[in-house]
Amino acid sequence: MSLLAPPSIVCGSTFAFAAAFTRWSGILVLTGMIGSLSSGSQACAQGFKPGAQNYGAAQGVANEVTSFDAKLVASRGNILTVERDDGTQVMVQTPDSPAQLTFIAKALPAYLRPGMLVRFRANLGPTGTPLAPVEKLELFAPVNPKMLKGRERERYQPGVHSDNHAARGNNGPPSGPVTVVGNLMALNPQGGLALRAGNIPVQTMTSPELELQIRVNNLSMAQPGDPVHVRGFYQPPDETKVKAETIEIKPDRVYGETPPPAERRSRRGKRGDADAGENANEADKPDMPAEAKEGDVGVEE
Repeated sequence: MSLLAPPSIVCGSTFAFAAAFTRWSGILVLTGMIGSLSSGSQACAQGFKPGAQNYGAAQGVANEVTSFDAKLVASRGNILTVERDDGTQVMVQTPDSPAQLTFIAKALPAYLRPGMLVRFRANLGPTGTPLAPVEKLELFAPVNPKMLKGRERERYQPGVHSDNHAARGNNGPPSGPVTVVGNLMALNPQGGLALRAGNIPVQTMTSPELELQIRVNNLSMAQPGDPVHVRGFYQPPDETKVKAETIEIKPDRVYGETPPPAERRSRRGKRGDADAGENANEADKPDMPAEAKEGDVGVEE
């Protein structure tokens, strides 16, 4: 059974039941993926293990606000070592809520694979149909719900979550602003998006300028040198130990990009200048782009 639908079918049954999926006639399933998000509880737990150090919060002494940009040096347990722009190294304890530690990066369709956790915002009409295409799709990793508070949980729990609490529990379709969370099933070249939001199969359209954003709440994808913004508290006069309120790591790399082809070595022979010249000309020819090499399969764009 295919998971891809022509745009006419996708538009006509945005929030449909499972039977709608049997009518899809697809042409392409997400393949050729070159990366994956952090997986399962191991990724969820990374960076949040209780450490022996506690900077101020439990002791009631970290009362001076600080906010600064830095580069990531290393991390161990729930402690990050970062280097500020002035060269000072600072030890930062992660926030109490995992939702306040965020790794954000751009992604391309080649990075997607079925089963990834995704979410998006939508504004639904009276019949439950989105009033506009999806502009932004976030890819995220699971978080232990016991570590989240209130409506924070909805951003990680599969389902269609209405902003209107009074409308919840009604038998009719959801309407108004909603957050849709679920497992990716397919994204076709025409912009048709399919996911399973808990027990609700969702089909909708995306904008031609769709933004794909990785947004995970752990350190599994962070690398030394990544830019970090820290806001938190410290105990004066020591600014090198900070209890973070928020941490944002936002590298400039793009996930799903095809790496540049390896530089080809010149094949100069020993058969004289003519042969050497031929080999030099051969070496000057550009390599075929990796995404166009025979046998490669990827998402059409």
